[in-house]
Amino acid sequence: MTTDDFQPSLEYAHDSYPGEAAACAALVSDAVAAVSRLAQLTGNLTDTELTALARSLTLVQQQSEATLVAVTSDAIDRGVVYRSTAADATQWVRRLSTGESADALLGAESWSVADPLVPLDEPATSEGAAGVWGNASDESDDSDASRTDDELLRSGLKPSHASRIAKLAEAARSPLNQALADAVTSGQVNTTIGKTCLDTIDKINAVLPKASRDEIYGWLLTLGPGAGAKTVRELTKRILAEYGEEVLDENEDALQEVESLTWSDLPGGMVRFTADLSPDHAEALIHGVQSLAAPSPTSACCDDPHHRHTPDQDGNSQKTGEPDPRTPGKRRADAFLLLLGLGAAAVDNDPEVTHRGGATLVVTIDFLVLAGLLAGLGITDTGTGVTPDTVRQLACDAGILPMVLGSKNQPLNVGRKRRLVENELRRAVIHRDKHCTYAGCDRPPVMCEVHHLIPWYLGGETSLTNSALLCDTHHRITHRDHLTGTATGTSVTWHYQATSTHAA
Repeated sequence: MTTDDFQPSLEYAHDSYPGEAAACAALVSDAVAAVSRLAQLTGNLTDTELTALARSLTLVQQQSEATLVAVTSDAIDRGVVYRSTAADATQWVRRLSTGESADALLGAESWSVADPLVPLDEPATSEGAAGVWGNASDESDDSDASRTDDELLRSGLKPSHASRIAKLAEAARSPLNQALADAVTSGQVNTTIGKTCLDTIDKINAVLPKASRDEIYGWLLTLGPGAGAKTVRELTKRILAEYGEEVLDENEDALQEVESLTWSDLPGGMVRFTADLSPDHAEALIHGVQSLAAPSPTSACCDDPHHRHTPDQDGNSQKTGEPDPRTPGKRRADAFLLLLGLGAAAVDNDPEVTHRGGATLVVTIDFLVLAGLLAGLGITDTGTGVTPDTVRQLACDAGILPMVLGSKNQPLNVGRKRRLVENELRRAVIHRDKHCTYAGCDRPPVMCEVHHLIPWYLGGETSLTNSALLCDTHHRITHRDHLTGTATGTSVTWHYQATSTHAA
């Protein structure tokens, strides 16, 4: 049979004719090889033909999965799955998707009743196959046209994908899910939406006991094309919010009780954080991160993507015109760290919040390393290495307690929390500086730290004339470039020449 011999139409959707099922099955078998062959022939198609083919393939892909649900459901009903060598319907679908032969799955009893009209796992060499591409295999060394299904399929469906098909197939057997079964097997909705509807209907039914399952399915299955599982979950949440707010509250409370945050060291030196959050808390975090994660064009002002770059001294824009080089993941990470920094500053400055300081650590570091005269690291009480530049920066405004060691590893100085610029003095610094004092930067005090112009470990006092407001980025740059500055009761002057390795 060739594709010209059989033209399925909508009139056959309910009234079939003898042999129609076998004819359709034969076409599907031929189509597997034909679709595989097309991957090597796309260059021979015109733009119009290519576009039409892409449309056909997407429709075939969607309807194939819908029909697979119907086939699997029938296989469960008939006992085909039970008599097979598969453990369950999920494994049945999964093993078939890898190209495993039917005889490996069919039990002896099933082989005895196999329909001889549809050959099992035979090479696609029928008239139908020849009708699709003629004698292409005679004209080319490519062997795809003569490969069997076993050779064509190897990767298979993911276990979760096979499970979705199997669960929908099982649900379709129940009259309670007839509306769902009709929508899925007809291709009205995809299997992702169908599975999500199946997972949520009992939750809605518990809140709306007077509503029939068909009525609830009617709400969930009328979503527009392209809708996904998230859309179904959002609709479910809106329905529950309108008719059963207490259920939503109970679910949210229960999830919040089992939230967790963990972190682990990765081989390359990175640290991975894993957070399991309730939907409400996750939405708050996602919203906060996304609000700060947009691409930011580069500027000659500084390399901080969150800085409101100011014009140069002549009033000209300092934008370079170059796009933001950061990946989306890096932008989200930067946004997350900025949120943490702002939150930590707000907590530290709120006397009503009980906390243990911005970063109450003990870092042991050799004096010569801290002064930049020797290479080395500071070590926290948990054994983590901290670079000297990081120690110098944290020493200015965080709750770090450095223990500086002399040449014989004796403590020369154990930092005191009192050295930090706090309360009245910090307010005085803010009153004088108004914003970050680095040239061209106007980040507000809430985003700034107080920097010691003369390092505390070199005898610098904690006073107004030894302090300056710097945003996190310019604080880091100041330490990186060893910049120095001087301050009076009314202003701060920076010397943009590296004059010492002792700046902190």
